[in-house]
Amino acid sequence: MPRTRPLACVFLATLISSSGAAGPASGSPAGDQPLQVIFSVCATFEFRIQLAVTARVDGEQTETIGAKTYVAPFAREAKSVMTWRAQIRVLSVSADGAEIEESLDSFAATPAEIPADPQSARMAQALNAALSGWSQERTIRYRETPSGQTLGIPPDAAPPLDEQSPRLLSAWLLRALRPAAVLPARPMILNDHWQDARAIPPSALPNWSGASGWESGQWLASASGSKLQVRLDDVQQVSAIVASGPEKPPEGVADASFRGESLSTIALDDARLVAASRSAARAIVWTLTPAAGLSAPPQFSARLTIEIDIENCDETSCDNLHSELRGNR
Repeated sequence: MPRTRPLACVFLATLISSSGAAGPASGSPAGDQPLQVIFSVCATFEFRIQLAVTARVDGEQTETIGAKTYVAPFAREAKSVMTWRAQIRVLSVSADGAEIEESLDSFAATPAEIPADPQSARMAQALNAALSGWSQERTIRYRETPSGQTLGIPPDAAPPLDEQSPRLLSAWLLRALRPAAVLPARPMILNDHWQDARAIPPSALPNWSGASGWESGQWLASASGSKLQVRLDDVQQVSAIVASGPEKPPEGVADASFRGESLSTIALDDARLVAASRSAARAIVWTLTPAAGLSAPPQFSARLTIEIDIENCDETSCDNLHSELRGNR
């Protein structure tokens, strides 16, 4: 629920409404109209956001003893978690959306443990450095459309990721951290499921070729059973072959994939986000030329995974949500 607005904001909202420049009025879940966000000038919201980033490398090491060659699998993993408070304020409203100001503060972090293995230690240190360097109070501005699309987000609105081109995960993260949900251009019908293929032009994914993708979605009842809320499950998938760049091996082949999913709880009165659980992963799998003495070609994989939890805390202190976001799901 929005906080109480100052009298000046209420007066401004009245002026805008009477001049015909009010925000969208089609937020009703009934009928055959898509759900749309209803913006209120000067409305404010608070969210607690938790971000977990996991880097993992899996592979095989060979060892020759006498005339035989043996394969020993290995895995290296590092995970860093950070939480913060996001305060959202609607600065202005027009027919095509609203200007949003988002202030980030109250950062807290659980860095990745530094293991004894030198290679694993370097991976963990790099991950910690990326997140800790970003955890500073900041205020960002962007636009949000009636369908929940966020436009004009500045690059520093998300932590930097050590990601090669194409930077699909970085682009996804920039929008996934925002307390908003992209609403489909179709009526809100519970249990309605859809899936559409997505054409991907070669220029959109540098270094990858033969890309194919799809997006699916489904409207679901609220987990709490509330008739005032609904959930939207959205999944995006991309697969391709690494054709060039530093991720292409000198021998063998490399397959690339991206998968993102968002499960959002949405208020039916104004289509604003109440809570969300989001995840995405970018993976590269290398299949190399078989080594002498091995029956199968060795494989290596690198996977960068992101998990995000967003919880509205206008009626609950954000300070109590540092370690409870996942437990309250």
